[in-house]
Amino acid sequence: MAFTFAAFCYMLTLVLCAALIFFVIWQIIAFDELRTDFKNPIDQSNPTRAWREFCLFPSS
Repeated sequence: MAFTFAAFCYMLTLVLCAALIFFVIWQIIAFDELRTDFKNPIDQSNPTRAWREFCLFPSS
């Protein structure tokens, strides 16, 4: 029994469907993280801001 073109197309379709499902789930998670955990890039990359908040304005 030979490996036919139809069998190749079927297996390729299964692999592509799995990849697309993974990509959709990854996109949903990525956009949800952006929506819920937004930080200002300037504040995030400024280490002096974190030190200033720790020393001058301690949390109660």
